[in-house]
Amino acid sequence: MKILFIQKEGGIFGAENFQLKIIPALLAKGVKIEFLRLYTNYQGGQGGDFVERLNIYGVKTHEINIGKYPKLKSLKQIKRLVKAGQFDLVHTHLIHADFHLSKISLLLGGVGCPWVSTKHGYDNGFTAKFGFDASKQGITPYYLLARLSERLCTKSYTISHGLRNFFIKTGLAKPNKMEMIHYGFDFEPTSDQLLDGQFRKFEQQIVIAGRLINFKGHHYLLDAIKLLMEKLPKAGLVIAGSGEIEGQLKSRVAKEGLSEHVFFAGYSKEVIKWMYNSDLVAVPSISEGFGVVFLEAFNCKKPVVAWNVPAGNELMKEGETGYLVEPYNTRALAEKIAHILKNPTEAEEVGLKAHQKLKNYFNLDRMTHETLAFYQSVLK
Repeated sequence: MKILFIQKEGGIFGAENFQLKIIPALLAKGVKIEFLRLYTNYQGGQGGDFVERLNIYGVKTHEINIGKYPKLKSLKQIKRLVKAGQFDLVHTHLIHADFHLSKISLLLGGVGCPWVSTKHGYDNGFTAKFGFDASKQGITPYYLLARLSERLCTKSYTISHGLRNFFIKTGLAKPNKMEMIHYGFDFEPTSDQLLDGQFRKFEQQIVIAGRLINFKGHHYLLDAIKLLMEKLPKAGLVIAGSGEIEGQLKSRVAKEGLSEHVFFAGYSKEVIKWMYNSDLVAVPSISEGFGVVFLEAFNCKKPVVAWNVPAGNELMKEGETGYLVEPYNTRALAEKIAHILKNPTEAEEVGLKAHQKLKNYFNLDRMTHETLAFYQSVLK
């Protein structure tokens, strides 16, 4: 089996981390994989860390500059590449790759082999406001493009039930054409060797890790922290990450007198250490297509508190492998955090059960097996 992965890449985030896990696993199963990186000069440029990592795995990589607007020239380049490579399948990731394959299907008669697509998420602008509330979806350019790609591709799969349900309820996809495969990663084992005082800023420590963007819910968490200080004055929040709302968050923390209870760690390659040295991990996202941060916390054996929304509510069971709170109720969130911090024995047990779920189900072998089965079903 020979497959061409196609994606626009301008930095290593969720979908790119997925590629760096699944590709080596598929190679180990005998699948031949090449990667086509779509790029622009204004976002990422040519080459970079992602390509270098693929090359380490022995993956042949190709790059095509797609520019700001689609051009017939780049569409023809993609089609020629597929034809010359004699691929059994083309596998796209994210909306830009879907868009280019759709244009090739409409204007150039397709790429000459089955085309499958993975849906790692949906329009960030929409989900930042409405999560996966299908009733809020109107006719937008993103919606029309996503629906077109679903009509034209051979088959697709999402990375969570919540995301699949959204695609089906909005009419973006038909149930018989869309499957679901949860992420599954193998992480480096964690142990008390990660204990480090420089990653412990508070006696009772909460951490939120990820990009500082609106749909991640940092403002909700600050609301909860403000309420929490009344009950647990020694508790504090570590914000690990950087992004477009960093200035807003810092301004608010200073204005509301929370500086002694909130620490900004900035962008960090030591997220796992921040998690391991904290008491719980908060994920107050409005929605997540999946949320690798959940698995990272599970690997650290730390309890996670999140809104009862996709995809957290399918990755965790309330009170057993995590904690779920009524969506956007910041007082309830504060009360749940207080409960977790006041009951460390229970919290430790929840963290251990989450870790066991990670090892038993959210693992790379299971994801690889299901991905191969998906490919084989398409080729049959």
